[in-house]
Amino acid sequence: MDHQRLKIEDTAGVNILLIDPPRSGRPWPQSKTTGPASVTELDHLVIRTSNPDRALGIYGAKLGLDLRLDRSNSDWGVRQLFFKCGAGMVEFGASLKHPASDAPDSYGGLAWRVADIAAARHRLITAGLEVSEVRKGRKPGTKVLTVRSGVPAGPALLIEQNPPA
Repeated sequence: MDHQRLKIEDTAGVNILLIDPPRSGRPWPQSKTTGPASVTELDHLVIRTSNPDRALGIYGAKLGLDLRLDRSNSDWGVRQLFFKCGAGMVEFGASLKHPASDAPDSYGGLAWRVADIAAARHRLITAGLEVSEVRKGRKPGTKVLTVRSGVPAGPALLIEQNPPA
């Protein structure tokens, strides 16, 4: 497996390890569970940033990720940048309540796709994990829930894209 660690001083404080996909061509396994309650893939990685312009420079200009969306929402108090990275996205969230600074960026969590969020919630509760209620996602047509316990790489969000009518 080929991999490369980026220098932390070049990524505003975030440890990044780039790994090639398996040589077999098969994707990395996401879940041992099958069916509608299983995780189907990583939707996006969240990074908190104190400086969205710095994130644009590092991830857009230096690393060449494709900026797909740059939006601010005063109701949420956040500016969000979404970069396409392989089949997934990297989301940067910056507070609109505080001025940009040189403070380091930090890991914010992972958002995992599920086919049926109600079934996934039931499976996690049955396994003894603490999860939130299902709620409307910020992206139109999505439903989300937060996994509050049992996640070693937490925080974690489950997201159902374009749920059936």
